[in-house]
Amino acid sequence: MRPHLQSFVAAVRGKGAGGVLLCAIALAGCSTSTPVATPQFVITADQLVGKWGLASYRAEQDRVRTQAQAKAACSNPYVIGKGANGGVMMHLADQATPQELFVKAASDGAVYIGPQGPAGDPHDRRVLSYDPTSFTALWVDPDAAKRYGTLVYVRCGAAKS
Repeated sequence: MRPHLQSFVAAVRGKGAGGVLLCAIALAGCSTSTPVATPQFVITADQLVGKWGLASYRAEQDRVRTQAQAKAACSNPYVIGKGANGGVMMHLADQATPQELFVKAASDGAVYIGPQGPAGDPHDRRVLSYDPTSFTALWVDPDAAKRYGTLVYVRCGAAKS
């Protein structure tokens, strides 16, 4: 195994189906001459499960204010549940009922959350940033992205930074 992938595999070992998927995608690149980008960050489904304050913004200058609004939204949190098949239970754009979605990595290193299938599907959200206390995402579908803006999720009960 390539040395740069050994640390990646170690990072996802024991992280559930989402981690296994990311590892499989990275290892698939070992058999080709085209390099596969390392994901920008590693997210597992288990890391997304919990209660989140949720808000959105459309203009970059509103990001800091929106993060504060997302923290305040913990009084009525968005709950991300564990799915039966290793994913997470979340809503798709314009859907009233949550369904099982999966963490997916694209060959360029981008990370997505969406239904099973290729990363970057129009129903996916692209995760723009992630840390254990928050993440931001944007719908791939331009119409949904325009209507919903950039989504900011802040973990409820997370330590203040």
